[in-house]
Amino acid sequence: MPQSDLFGLEMLWKLESANLADKADAMMLFVHWFLVRNGFRNVGVGDDKTLNNAVDQSELLPEGWNGNNKSYALRYIMNNELYILHGTLSNDTMIVNLLQAQSLQVSNAAFNLDKTITSFNDSSLTNMVVSIDDQITRLQTELIKPLCDGGSKSSSTQTLISSSPSPAQVNAVPAGGPRRIEVLRPSGLLLPFGGGGVGRDDLNPLGGFVGGGGGGGMLMDPMNMRPGRADPFLPGARIDPMGPFPPRVQRPNPNPDHLPPPGYDDMFM
Repeated sequence: MPQSDLFGLEMLWKLESANLADKADAMMLFVHWFLVRNGFRNVGVGDDKTLNNAVDQSELLPEGWNGNNKSYALRYIMNNELYILHGTLSNDTMIVNLLQAQSLQVSNAAFNLDKTITSFNDSSLTNMVVSIDDQITRLQTELIKPLCDGGSKSSSTQTLISSSPSPAQVNAVPAGGPRRIEVLRPSGLLLPFGGGGVGRDDLNPLGGFVGGGGGGGMLMDPMNMRPGRADPFLPGARIDPMGPFPPRVQRPNPNPDHLPPPGYDDMFM
């Protein structure tokens, strides 16, 4: 901020210099001038968050504003919004907080009084504030900008969140119906044991008898129908067809017809 923007600081110092007790008062006077210079108007002391539009708005500090030079509380209004300025002295450091009453957003800045305010007996506050342009820049960036420019941070956060896919977008069905998940098999894959694939013939219980080719079906042939077998009957089945059929092929011993099954003569079987 150029020196021309210090307009009003000297006048404020002349009005309040008699009421200042120490460097803490001078620091709060400087902060008050900066707020007034940026459009704020004082509406009293205290930390009441209720805004009364009937109260007088002033560029001057209210009576009794520095009654406690360890803790300050001043109320301001700008653009019909209430702000509360707190100043707390802790170990020669003035901690300044500016609270927006409606949104409860707060900004803060800390100043070492010995490094910010020189000899308190100087006749001009302009000369008392060390590197006054730097202190004004700090007040602008640390105290006012976080509240007045807070919308830009919110909008950037909203943009970042909106760029992430929503659950509805994740679960949405693409145009043309649901997508098919295809498993790609590598081309030119050599299968062991002649290229038929291990276990493929076991999927066909009839093996090479039906469909031709292949090695031969399951290990246990359920129909006894492999080529070269005597007859296509279940192994061990008692089949005695009636009629003029050619003689049956003798089965290898033991023949299941030689011995009756257990309990064959039990009428309750």
